[in-house]
Amino acid sequence: MDKKKVFIDFAKLSDELMAVYEETYPTGIAGKTIRFPNAKGEIVTAVRIETDDMIYLVKVMAKPKEILTEAQMDELVKPSQKDDELEAEEEEEENTDSDRDPENDAE
Repeated sequence: MDKKKVFIDFAKLSDELMAVYEETYPTGIAGKTIRFPNAKGEIVTAVRIETDDMIYLVKVMAKPKEILTEAQMDELVKPSQKDDELEAEEEEEENTDSDRDPENDAE
């Protein structure tokens, strides 16, 4: 039997659902949330709780679309070792090109 799925705001949890929430996440929700954009373009953060007959997606936070700073982007997008190797090769080529004598290249 498929359980009914419901989206609910944290502030609207009944006492019974709050007990299930606290039982499910006794040490907090850090690292257990999901994030997705809603129809308004807000980034919604939610967690899942489940009862015998229903599954709830509990909205714990929503905020307008985020504009990431350069530092935040750098933190999210970490370069791989391959990217580092390519960057080192490009720098080496640039240094080699700058060591050339332009007058000798003209000959």
